[in-house]
This record gives sequence, C-alpha cells and structure tokens, in this order.
Amino acid sequence: MNETDPTYFDVTPYLDLFIDNEGKWYQNGLEIIHPGVKKQFSDALEKTPRGGYRIRIGREICDVLVEDTPFVIIGISEGGDGEVGLRLNDGSDEMFQPATFWISDSNIPYSMVKNGRFPARFSRPAYYEIAKLIVFDENTQSFSIVLNGKSWPIRTQSDK
Repeated sequence: MNETDPTYFDVTPYLDLFIDNEGKWYQNGLEIIHPGVKKQFSDALEKTPRGGYRIRIGREICDVLVEDTPFVIIGISEGGDGEVGLRLNDGSDEMFQPATFWISDSNIPYSMVKNGRFPARFSRPAYYEIAKLIVFDENTQSFSIVLNGKSWPIRTQSDK
C-alpha cells in the first residue's frame, strides 16, 4: 500500500467542510473563525482527481465542498517596481499574473493563484482596484490588462 492508493488514507466522515463564495470556511454548518485552523486547512487544500477539493492532514483526508472558488482575492497592493500584489482570504500574498486573469460568463473576475493550482475569485473591492489596469482597445474592440507597458487580453470563461 502507498500514498497513491486511495484506500491508504483514512477518510474523515464526521467533518462536513464547506467554503462559501466569500472564501469563509465552515465545519458542520458553523463558520471556522480560529485563524490557525483556517490557515492549516487552506495550506492542506488540494484538488481531487475528479475536480473537487479535499484537505489532507497526516493520514486523514476530508472532502471540502466549495461554492465557487477556495480562494478569494480580497485586496490589491502596488509595489514600487510596478508589480501588483494580491492579498488572499487565507492571509497570504502573492504576485498578480495578468495572463491568468479571466471574466466568467456571469461577469465575475478570476485569476489563478498558488502557483497556478487554484482559481481565485476577486472580491468587489479587489476587482475595483484591478479594473484600473483594464483598457479598451478601439482597434480590436477588446479589453486588456496593461501593466508595466505590457498588455494581456482579457479572456472570458469560454476562451479558457
């Protein structure tokens, strides 16, 4: 038996974990408010082979139901070098990768985070900040993100 065998891990049936569309974690219907627990769960989050999510801590695994995305971009910061930083709902910061930005069919903005492993939805305040980088090109009749003199076309969900 090894880690690639799905029966190797003990499935935790008594935990009902859920992440809402604002990035809040819930256990058995109650919001998890302890910062250490939220951080541990966020750090242990992984995608399943079937496209869902789970956490794995030690030999235990637990499925996580995710309403939209497991991570939400809650803030934007501009660095002195012209780079843009993203603040995520788990308290982590990372650099914005404009090539991974897209708009869903429901007009919700997203970007990939955590080294491209997870999608993250922009909160309204974060989107209003990143929207300052969006320009409309009259020639192509399309929108792009312009950062440091470079332009990235904004993809839609159907372009992905």
